[in-house]
Parts: sequence; structure tokens; C-alpha cells
Amino acid sequence: MQVTLYSFSGASCVQDAADPPPAKEAAAEPEKEEEEPGLPEVDFDALRRELAAEDLPPEAAPVPVAPFSFAVDSASMQGRRPKQEDRHVKIPDLTKAAKALKMPINHLPQPCAFFSVYDGHQGHQCAEFVAKGFHVKLLKRLSSDTNTASWDETRISDALREVCEELDTEFLAKFRTSPDGTTLVVALIVGTKLFTAWVGDSRLVLCQRSQLQQVLAKSLTEDHRPNLEAEAQRVKDAGGLVLDFGMGVYRVAHDGYEEKMREIRRQQVLGMGFAGKEPVALAVSRAIGDRDFKAVTGKGLLVATPDVRCVELDRTHMFMALMCDGITDVMQDDEICAELEMRRPGPPDPVKRCRIACGALVQEAYKRGSEDNLTVIFVRFQWQGGYEEAPLPADHPLAKAMIEAASKGVSAAAASKKRRQEAAASVKRQKVDAYERAIAQQSKEASEANGAKAKEEAKAAEATPAPKTEEKEEKDAKAAEEDEDEGLTFL
Repeated sequence: MQVTLYSFSGASCVQDAADPPPAKEAAAEPEKEEEEPGLPEVDFDALRRELAAEDLPPEAAPVPVAPFSFAVDSASMQGRRPKQEDRHVKIPDLTKAAKALKMPINHLPQPCAFFSVYDGHQGHQCAEFVAKGFHVKLLKRLSSDTNTASWDETRISDALREVCEELDTEFLAKFRTSPDGTTLVVALIVGTKLFTAWVGDSRLVLCQRSQLQQVLAKSLTEDHRPNLEAEAQRVKDAGGLVLDFGMGVYRVAHDGYEEKMREIRRQQVLGMGFAGKEPVALAVSRAIGDRDFKAVTGKGLLVATPDVRCVELDRTHMFMALMCDGITDVMQDDEICAELEMRRPGPPDPVKRCRIACGALVQEAYKRGSEDNLTVIFVRFQWQGGYEEAPLPADHPLAKAMIEAASKGVSAAAASKKRRQEAAASVKRQKVDAYERAIAQQSKEASEANGAKAKEEAKAAEATPAPKTEEKEEKDAKAAEEDEDEGLTFL
């Protein structure tokens, strides 16, 4: 390694710090004179080598690189709302983006990626403000210290929390007349670690491939809503109300909300109108922005503090999806994963296939009656060497069947084969039953038709007089003569 030293005279000297100093040419030694006492002799060459060794940077440890890449795309729909208030950001190569912003993060494990969904309410301004600033503020923190070892789970989690709270403070200070707010869900990938930060009811679902080719959905977030006991208690402690509208619907409101709403309805019924501002009740207990629930009253009914979770990614993880509540309100996590994983005809390009899957999910949520904006980011992990299967959870129906089969000494393959045979037999029985029902119905209809025909023939026979035979004519004539004789005798 070459280092440049400057001598006392100002001339530069370039020298390899690892090599010994060059040997001096032998010269005739002058006669030694008697040295006067004073300062000891200084070996300037040795001093330069010592100073150079101290100035050399320590050997940096190699940054670990995870054995996977991403295929990413997204879809967003305004839906049945009058305006689109959702925003989303996807940065599959955060290291490249950081370099462009002159905030390098090469000291972090690779790959680094950033994905986020911001679900605005009462307007789009807050969602857009946070979408533009979150990743920038996060990069400032991640690039502030180049010591790889110092960036552990705790420090990165703290950085995510600090960014959320800082953005909330800045928005309330900058937009003093804006009442809107936003929820958010953020996914930060650093090497094989997935950090999830969320505020409100936006969600991240992580999907694994398990035994027997099952897809397991696991939500890494828990909605911040007032139906949670801890959230409801915090709102009440701050002087707010938790309103129960029935059917599992809860709202956060200020004290006196119900009285104000009754007065508004009364005036509307009387045709008086209402000139004041209608009070607001929110479905979330945490959000960024929402001035009316923070700065105006000084009571923090809502807070911007996120929950942060970190999981270790492995080969069992297939993909993850970040989405707003417009999707999760009408679809369960396993339904979302099944819709994204569904095999559809399309191009082999994985990014385009992600785009098709996102569009299908948004359309399905819309068909199910979602009345909100719809946004999803779909991130598929592409592992070197392919996926691995994760064990089924103990409460999974197939896991219970496998345990039962194992207890009877039957292998999982045999149990699976038996289930397929039973399913085929069940289908066959259903077909046979359907055929027998059809035959019975056909016989019944034929019998009813024959009976109706017989009745019609009987009626027709009764209406038509039967022809008289000779024997019957003789009997009738004899009976007539007897009647005549009786008449004569009577006379």
C-alpha cells in the first residue's frame, strides 16, 4: 500500500509502508568525533514508517451478500373513492439510490431494498409528504456511520422509529391548515433481515412454501385500531373516546362527538342546516398527521410511533406483499397469498408476472365490494438454488392429518395418497348419486306422464256411450215387455 508522507523540508516521499527502508550505500566512515551531550539521535526513516502505519485504515471486513434477488411490481386503483389518496414507493436497489443521493450505504449487508405503502385519509397531502421524505431521512441515518458491526437490529429499528416521529413533527409544523393524515407500512431489507415498520392499519404479509406445496400466509403487522385493548386504553387515557358502531367497527373520537352529531342531525331534520365543522371519527389509533387529533387540542389521541419487527429471511420465503386496508378489509391473508400465487398465463418475465398478479389482486378486492383506494406492492424473492419447504404449523389441518398418520405407522406419502383416493372416491360417489337421482327423476316424470294419460283415456271412455251388443238388446227388449205386461195387469 502506498502512502504519501511529507518531510520537514516540504519534499514529498512515497514509500511502501510494508517494505523495509532501502539499504544505504556503503561510504567511508569519517573519523568519530567526541559527541557532545544533548538530544538523542532521531531515525527519521523509522519515524516515517511508524507514522505511516498509524495512519493506515484498518482492513475492512467483507460485507455479506445474501443469495437472492427481487422481482417487484405494484398496482394501484382509485376504486370507489372520489380521489386517490394512496402513495407507494419501491426501491429494489437501495444501495444504488443511496449512491445517487450521495449517501452511500455500501457498509451494510447486501442487498438493500426499500418498499412502502402510504394510505392517506382526509386528503393526499400527508401521504405524499411522507412518501417523498421517508427513504431520504432513513438514508441519512444509515449512511452516518460506516462501521458495519454497529448496525444491529436495535439500531436500525430505532432509525425507523425516529424517521416516523420526525416526519410527523415536520408535517404538523409545515402544513398548519391541513387536517389529513396517513398510515404507512415500510419494508427495509438489509441482507437477509427484513425490517417491517408500520403505523395504522396498512399491512405486510409474508408467504412461505410449506410441505405438500401449501402456501402459508403470515402477517408481520398488527393493525393499530381502537378495537385493541392497549390502543383503546391509550386513547381513553388521553381524554378521547372509543366508539362502538357495531359489527366490529370502532372509531377514535374527541369527547362530545356523539352530542355534536345529534345536534347536527336535529338541525338537518328541522331544515336549519349546519354551518360548523362536522366532527371526525377515525378508524385507526395511530397515524402521521391528523392535526385535529394532535396539535389542535394538545391531546395526543393519535400517536405516530411505529411498531417495528425484524425477521430472518430464508429459502422457505417465497414473496411478500405490502398493501392498504382497502384490500385487507375484504380479503383474508391466505386469500391474498393464494390470489398472488395463482398460476396465470403470461410472459416468462418475472417482473411482468408480478404486475399481472398485482392487477388481479386489486381487481378481486374491487369485485368484493371494497369502497377504499386499492394499492399493493408484490415482492417475489428469487433464491439461488430455489426454494425450500417450511414445516407446517401444528394447527394446520394437513399437519394434524400427517401426525395422525405417523402415529399409525403410515408415511406422509401414503397418507397423502390415501387422501387423494378418498377424495376421488368421494367425487365418484357424488357422480353416482347424481346419476341415480337423475334416473329416479326421469322414472318419476315418466310414471306421472303415464298416469295422466291413463286418466285422460278414462275420462274419454266415460264420455263416449258403449255400443250395444245383440245379447244386451234382447235383455232390453225382454225388460220392456215385462214392464208393458205389468202395466196392462195394473189397468
